[in-house]
Amino acid sequence: MRILLVNQFYPPDMAPTGQHLHDLARCLVMRGHSVRVRCSRRSYDGGGEYAAEEQLDGVDVHRLPAFGFGRRGGARLVDYLSFHFAVFRDVKRYAQGVDLAVSLTTPPYIGWTVRQALGRQAAQMAHWIMDLYPDVLAAHGSLESSGVSYKTLEKLTRAQFRGASLVLALGPRMRDRVARYLAAEARLECVPLWGTVTPEAVDSTAAASWRARRRWAPGECVLLYSGNMGLGHRLGEFLAAAGELGDRGPLWAFAGGGQRRWEVEAFAAAHPSARVQLLPYVAHESVGASLAAADVHLVSLRSAWQGLIVPSKLQAAFTLGRPVIFVGARENEAAEWVLASGGGWVVGEDDVAGLLKAVASAADPAERARRGALARAFARRHFDRETNTARIAELLEGIVRGEVVEP
Repeated sequence: MRILLVNQFYPPDMAPTGQHLHDLARCLVMRGHSVRVRCSRRSYDGGGEYAAEEQLDGVDVHRLPAFGFGRRGGARLVDYLSFHFAVFRDVKRYAQGVDLAVSLTTPPYIGWTVRQALGRQAAQMAHWIMDLYPDVLAAHGSLESSGVSYKTLEKLTRAQFRGASLVLALGPRMRDRVARYLAAEARLECVPLWGTVTPEAVDSTAAASWRARRRWAPGECVLLYSGNMGLGHRLGEFLAAAGELGDRGPLWAFAGGGQRRWEVEAFAAAHPSARVQLLPYVAHESVGASLAAADVHLVSLRSAWQGLIVPSKLQAAFTLGRPVIFVGARENEAAEWVLASGGGWVVGEDDVAGLLKAVASAADPAERARRGALARAFARRHFDRETNTARIAELLEGIVRGEVVEP
């Protein structure tokens, strides 16, 4: 089977969507398929550029020229549009003989562009939803859900999914939100993401080395927020708790970037007694050791974004046997997974007192170990990379063969 995968970012870039796509691509190659990737030459942060052609684990990676101005405002829109144009031109010219095209959602509506470029070709089309548009624009407040622009984008979303052989969501809450854009006969499935690093790949010495280089003292409780500090996440409760505890509390480490990193930077500058540490993104080959170096992981989600995104921070932490403190409402996958597993603590929005109680509980090494073990056991059942990539591969193979693959 000849498969085309399309996403703006792909390894060695640090973007999580690209890392998960590569895991699927490797699985498909191992199952005997010919896999081609179309992505951007520009990096997630806009600061780097990758080789135009590369073979990664048997995957044919072709990186297209596109702008890379960065992740803010109009610059991001320009980057998106340039990638849309590059994908349309490339697929139109070179995607003859494709049996199946799979698009992610970076940039938004790239699946619609791929479908238009394929035209009358007989290729099947699948969409792997990482975030749901235009709903996230309303959640952010960029568009009014009753406005003309929003209604127009809703029509575009329905048009993008029309005729798709498969639409894949990340969890049951997202599946329910996606369903309203699909025709009754459309195939809609959900498969959770997984931790991109396995415990077996993490060297305890490397984790200890990361603690040392970050000046985390032996035995010190470190709470780590790792990854994107994006518009759908909550940071205020973590910062308020850090300010409340001051130098009496644990170390609060924030590693990564995103449109809301400035809030952490401003807080740290204004509260020198709070034990807040800012760290850069970590290269993919070191992510496992970086994550394992922390004692507890911080995950959050704004209630307006429930069902629109599913933070992959939780899967990564659970896979490595680290408990999670989740801040947000409870009608989302992350909160439900923490509650179902017992692998952490769930704290409501604006509940700083509840967060302080969770932090006090997490300060006990025995309690951390107990909840971490529960988290790891849950990850083995639900977030296993080989199991979940194989499930997606079976679904993709089934739609090309015209079969229905049961759960």
